[in-house]
Amino acid sequence: MLIRNVCAIALYCQHCGSIHIHDVPFFAFEPSSAIVCESCGHEKARLLRLPRGRIAVEAACVVCGTANRFVYSLRRLRHTGLEKIYCATDRFELGYIGRRKRIEELMRFNQSEFEALHPYDGKNFIEKQRILLEALNRIHDMARSGDIVCPCGSEELTADVHGSFILLECEHCGSFSVVRAENADDLERLRFGVGLRAPNRA
Repeated sequence: MLIRNVCAIALYCQHCGSIHIHDVPFFAFEPSSAIVCESCGHEKARLLRLPRGRIAVEAACVVCGTANRFVYSLRRLRHTGLEKIYCATDRFELGYIGRRKRIEELMRFNQSEFEALHPYDGKNFIEKQRILLEALNRIHDMARSGDIVCPCGSEELTADVHGSFILLECEHCGSFSVVRAENADDLERLRFGVGLRAPNRA
């Protein structure tokens, strides 16, 4: 009897932004195993084998820091064509789960749609995602080390993704900064820090 993989999973690396498809076998994984990025070696998620024929996927979101846990029955996954995986807090797209063929088709479609909308843009869809996630990681590291402080003195900041830029905002006074995250030059500018400015008050 031929026993195929239960499904496939593709998750954006929250460190470098790369995405690769990984097969999820029926039986041949440990009670807890890592899904590792093939580009940078960062652990993207953990795959857990649960009682009663279930598996869990644990994946963090770089945008809000939420530690997400998604639980699926093997029976459900056997009949799943394709599902998108979103952060439960901010709905940031983390990746896909389902049949490998369907995931590959969606990734090709995303790439072709991006190229149609941006015919003169040399950076492709996956590269855009990589730059955005790297920018978020750099901002997070700077905030954690105290390198981003609002002029009001607060270190309580929020970061929201809006397309190809990140809106950084002080929770205390509303001062903000719009950080572009489209290309390597934008990442280079982050080396010089991020400054917040007070909002216009009519």
